[in-house]
Amino acid sequence: MDDPILTAIAVTLATRAVEGLTDAGREALASLMRLVRGKATDHRALRASLAAEPASAEGDDRAAGLRRALVDAAARDPGFDQELCRRWETFHQTTVRSDAVTNTVSGHVTGPVVQACDISGGVHVGLPPQQRFPQ
Repeated sequence: MDDPILTAIAVTLATRAVEGLTDAGREALASLMRLVRGKATDHRALRASLAAEPASAEGDDRAAGLRRALVDAAARDPGFDQELCRRWETFHQTTVRSDAVTNTVSGHVTGPVVQACDISGGVHVGLPPQQRFPQ
């Protein structure tokens, strides 16, 4: 499976992001979680990653551990890889509208991040130049 997809799955599972999901989206996520939990019964790293508490409020550390465990589990079991891909696609289809924009930030980020759609005019991050340096 493509690593960005595994990263998206890991972040979704780590953050348990269900706010705003439709009933179909919640069921698709539950199906995906059941598959991963089932696989975790015979995959120690996946089991440990699922049980881990996030070190930060965003769940970045947990998501990274889950991604590594999912990569390993998918590489060892092609059937799991295929089913994981199928269930992710089902989840993705129930949660993403055709006119939606999806912004993703991954990895360690320092500094401002701007995520937007349809910006008219400029974007300024930080204090105006006259306020940066006291006179």
